[in-house]
Amino acid sequence: MRFAAINLLLALSLMLAPAGTPPAQASSDVFYIPLQPAFVTNYGGPGRLKYVKVDMTVMVEGARAATAVEQQMPLIRNTIVLNLARQNENNVVTASGQERIRQQMLQVLQEAMEREVGQPVIREVLFTNFIFQN
Repeated sequence: MRFAAINLLLALSLMLAPAGTPPAQASSDVFYIPLQPAFVTNYGGPGRLKYVKVDMTVMVEGARAATAVEQQMPLIRNTIVLNLARQNENNVVTASGQERIRQQMLQVLQEAMEREVGQPVIREVLFTNFIFQN
């Protein structure tokens, strides 16, 4: 009987004990924000029309950064369209060129966000689909 009472007391004390401090999540959360709808634009300058269709997702860290991206979506979309339209055929049709476009996109988006919200906030640009017609 005494053993059962000790076990009951121990179980109650464990249930009533304060929980440990939860891990900090404010700025370490990663958010992936798909940029919808897909981007469809012509590229390559004068001459025969060439088109590119790109689905993109941006990666940010923290809820504040995600909110900033959502609030600046028109600026982000405009920056992307203008950057895609300036691409040459070699960048669009080769894997290494597409990687250059992705890196350029990250740089121009970070610069735009730095101007508007004071921080680059976008940590990565991911292409989830890349289709071209030349």
